[in-house]
Amino acid sequence: MKKVDLLGELATRSILLEVSTHPKPGLVTPFSSGAHRDMDFTLFLKSTAVLSQGFKEVSHFGYNYKGDIQKMLPPLRKLGLEVEERMFEVTNGVNTQKGLIFLFYLILGASGHLLNKRRLSPKNVSSSVSKITSGITEKELGSIKKGKKTLSKGENTFVKHGIAGIRGEVEKGLPTVMELGLPEFKKVYEKTQDLNKSSLHALIAIMSKAEDTNIISRNGIEAYYDIQKKADEIVKVGGVLTTTGMSKILDLEMDFLKKNISPGGAADLLSATLFFYFLSKEM
Repeated sequence: MKKVDLLGELATRSILLEVSTHPKPGLVTPFSSGAHRDMDFTLFLKSTAVLSQGFKEVSHFGYNYKGDIQKMLPPLRKLGLEVEERMFEVTNGVNTQKGLIFLFYLILGASGHLLNKRRLSPKNVSSSVSKITSGITEKELGSIKKGKKTLSKGENTFVKHGIAGIRGEVEKGLPTVMELGLPEFKKVYEKTQDLNKSSLHALIAIMSKAEDTNIISRNGIEAYYDIQKKADEIVKVGGVLTTTGMSKILDLEMDFLKKNISPGGAADLLSATLFFYFLSKEM
């Protein structure tokens, strides 16, 4: 197998392992639809099959890209919109992984480009994603007028609270993944050799810091800050490595189901965390 093709495989693997992780508070797993009424595990598998095709294409695009990396965003977005259209066909209009497409097309475009230059590493992918999206927050959110009639969830959150969400995360080079998700995943995996436990622990750690506009738009800013605080407390008591931590995770799961909370943004960043881990081990 060509190394560039392996990039797409690792991305697909990461997404499948994320959706297979259980118990994830408020999120789709093989045993629960979480806080979602319109999607389940099977739908995510069908959607991921679509993405897997696009991942190979975008990895090759990055590998063959000859231009300025700071001009890579428009063609990446064009490719992403094509696979997004197919995703909506397969899911009958349900938005399973739109945010994930945006995130992974940036990561895979950057990864393919770096592979060609023999400079591929999680740190360099992080830096390249930042370069590709330089200025995106100001360009796409900074000029929004409050009088605009129809705002997207992300735009509305930025106008009301100044929180940039995934745009801010990618522009900074995915700090929640690099400084929190990845180290916490590695810490638990080294002790347990258990992908499920390590993924769950990394998710909770990510939830303690991620600017998850999905939560804010569904449940409000107070719920968002409360969830960050609870997630931080879980990590501090040991997360999945302690009985207390696991008990608190299960309590959080019940609370999210009751209040219809879904940390979808954190789930996307968990997928990215897994990708960077596999990248460091297998590339």
